[in-house]
Amino acid sequence: MSTKQVVLTLGALGVVLSLVESPRAAEAPPAARPEYANPAFANPDTPGLMAGKPAAEASNTADVIFLKQLAIGGRAEVELAKLTGQRGDSAEVDQFGKRMTEDHGRANSRLNSLARGAGVDLPTDLDAEHEAARRELGALDGSAFDLRYIDGQIKAHQATVQLLTHEIGSGQNSRVRDFAAETLPTVMEHLEMARAVRDQLIRSQPPGKQR
Repeated sequence: MSTKQVVLTLGALGVVLSLVESPRAAEAPPAARPEYANPAFANPDTPGLMAGKPAAEASNTADVIFLKQLAIGGRAEVELAKLTGQRGDSAEVDQFGKRMTEDHGRANSRLNSLARGAGVDLPTDLDAEHEAARRELGALDGSAFDLRYIDGQIKAHQATVQLLTHEIGSGQNSRVRDFAAETLPTVMEHLEMARAVRDQLIRSQPPGKQR
């Protein structure tokens, strides 16, 4: 075979190979798994922000607000729950308060650890709203305390559900978002428990006082 024939043969073989491989080459690459949640609210000094890819464990503004707000609410849950055994009259309210102390105590410990890892300083005292609620509940006793406490718990857990849901959708720090997702079912359970306790309290009231 002449040199010219060899060149032509190799050229034809290359064309055949390119035709065989072209369908594979035309296939779209598999969709990449999203690595980053929501850089829109990232702090200006977040590593990788200018490239549009902040680090998965970098905290954006939503993360910081979430950690601080949840810390305030979690501390309030424990502080207010202490009053149920002192001021309340209902065994159901007392049991609910004990559950809040246990569950929120554990959650608060995890939250503190997360905040340290994220470099976020958490509030160490109750805010004005929760301090006022503690003073108000401390001035009540018996059934009046029970109903006011459980009404407040329903509102508080509704607000916490919204806070957790917002963090899951808007947070950047993967560890903080995971914590929010893991905590949400427990808070939903607490909300249903509070509603059930309130129903019991209403049913136990004398006729004419039910509301």
